Amino acid sequence: MTRDGSRFDGFAGQALVEVPPVRLEDRRIEVLVPGTSDTWVTVPAFEEARSIAATLDALRRQRLRPLVVCVVDNGSTDGTPEVVRRSTSAFADASVGLRLVIEPDRGTGAAADTGMRVALAAGARYLLRTDADSLPRPDWAGRMRERLAGGIDLVAGRIVARDDERLSAAEYLAVAVLMKVGAFGAVLHNWRLGYRTRFRLMTGANCAIRADVYVRVGGFPRARIDEVHDDRALMNRVRRISDRVVSDHEAIVASSARRYRGYGAAGVLRWYMQHETAGRPIDVR
Repeated sequence: MTRDGSRFDGFAGQALVEVPPVRLEDRRIEVLVPGTSDTWVTVPAFEEARSIAATLDALRRQRLRPLVVCVVDNGSTDGTPEVVRRSTSAFADASVGLRLVIEPDRGTGAAADTGMRVALAAGARYLLRTDADSLPRPDWAGRMRERLAGGIDLVAGRIVARDDERLSAAEYLAVAVLMKVGAFGAVLHNWRLGYRTRFRLMTGANCAIRADVYVRVGGFPRARIDEVHDDRALMNRVRRISDRVVSDHEAIVASSARRYRGYGAAGVLRWYMQHETAGRPIDVR
């Protein structure tokens, strides 16, 4: 660890100290529903027992077949893994593969990377990611696969507010404006020389990457949520080597507004731009 305690730089998530790669043979991997596909969806999860059932329902309703979903539980104590296991029969009926992985190294980056590595080991060519409080539209996985198969290296999809969280009209408007302002600010904040294309705002709830590119850039940094934005780091890693990076506003995922409700608009911007929470909890639940 460095003198100030940092393990990663905040821009591209490069390790400042030795961070061991994941050893899949040391991870508990449950094959709940067998299946193979060139397209896998990784879902990092921590304390998501109340939210993940809806996410799983949205994933098994994806139109793309074949498809495999890999949930990576990051040490939940609220029964999240049991909720995933209870989805087994529904996934089997939908002909969608389902894996559950237990990841002991804390952090969204570590959990997401483990899921991607499980997919890589199974021969996946297209790696998608969403979050355990998010609802991908039925055509989401198919659209992401189509973009990657067409030669795009990294896709940042569009985030909208969930319809079931009972946001007021003012809150819907605030979230929409926040995404626009955040996207503009992120481009400026992440401007650097030496990159092959401009920065695109990308969240872990809605992104996709070609497997070969993921391996080439080193994947998500195996970081905790308070250390580095793993999604932003992946974007910066990929655009260092490729200009085949796009935003796709038709690849839609509805995501929870709980961070907005926990931090407020200014707090969310401060979190995404400066990785600072003004003393509020790091992980809004």
